[in-house]
Amino acid sequence: MSASSSPDELAPVEPIRFFLAGPTYVPRAARETMTAPVEAHRSPHFKEVYASITGRLKPVFRTQRDCFLVTGSSTLVMEMAISSLVETDVLCLTNGAFSERFQAIARSLGRRADRVEAPWGRAVDPDLVRRALRRKRYEAVTVVHNETSTGVESPLREIARVVREESDALLLVDSVSALGGAPLETDGWGLDLVLAGTQKALAAPPGLAVFTYSERAEARAEARPHRGFYTDVLRYRDKHAGGGTITTPAVHVAYALEHQLRRIEAEGMEARWRRHAECARTTAAWVESRDLAGVGLAADPAARSRTLTCVRHPAAPKVVAAAGEAGFTLAGGYGDWKPTTFRIGHMGEVRPGDLETLFPVLDDILEEACTAS
Repeated sequence: MSASSSPDELAPVEPIRFFLAGPTYVPRAARETMTAPVEAHRSPHFKEVYASITGRLKPVFRTQRDCFLVTGSSTLVMEMAISSLVETDVLCLTNGAFSERFQAIARSLGRRADRVEAPWGRAVDPDLVRRALRRKRYEAVTVVHNETSTGVESPLREIARVVREESDALLLVDSVSALGGAPLETDGWGLDLVLAGTQKALAAPPGLAVFTYSERAEARAEARPHRGFYTDVLRYRDKHAGGGTITTPAVHVAYALEHQLRRIEAEGMEARWRRHAECARTTAAWVESRDLAGVGLAADPAARSRTLTCVRHPAAPKVVAAAGEAGFTLAGGYGDWKPTTFRIGHMGEVRPGDLETLFPVLDDILEEACTAS
């Protein structure tokens, strides 16, 4: 895939029957870019691809700062954030499995990681964050923008405002299942590090993670002597200045990512946010119209995700299996909610028409499950 090529970025993708909460469906055209020959990651051509990717990430993150590419999962960048930016104390906002992972990472690195906790299915209340910051000084606050395990979107803008008003803590944001699908303003909201994977709302294959960080975070990292090697955010900055990554990247995934970023650019971020919101409304309306015992939305109505919907059902694993037999892929429940929920991912290139194909199939499955019980 050449950085100067011009695919028809707005050409419709093929019908989608793949509704995982990640990895998401990768369009055929993006997959085809991965059949290109292997090339050196320091070659002039791949430097063009890298520059195209990192330049096009800026409007996705809504930042004027540099954006970076790392080969690995988003969990790696979560560890990078703690390793590079936190010496001792961090406050973790938790309301699901992935926000709890941020705290687990901090503790595994020997940091003192306190938490402000909300029940699964609800967002953390910014007022509780304010109280915690008034009780103790923290170097950083971690938050998951969109909790993939429960389908809850955090009030990120409000949380960021509280953190700014009450402290000098850095705000470290996991936007893994939100970036490219839900409103995010890195610079406008004062976010200090934002990370995501390529395999969610960007609709590229798994294997790469992307991130950006603020001038404040850069200064904080420069003051820390031991940041690791692969986990050193400044090393990515320095290699980026030379037009590349710190080590050999997943070159072919980068080709597909560049293709997808061109599609995102052609669609426009605001239009993409609106499409994801429409998919979420369509899915919520379908669930709420089911008059079946035990079937309902799992997330608080005030905090429902734009990119995935978590559905309660007493026999959720059987629903997922039956959908698979019918040719549709759903996500099972996660963590504590595994036995009683399933998730419908409507992010990336999913459109309302794809969901309208899914719903009649699920209607039959749910009716049969209800009759059997």
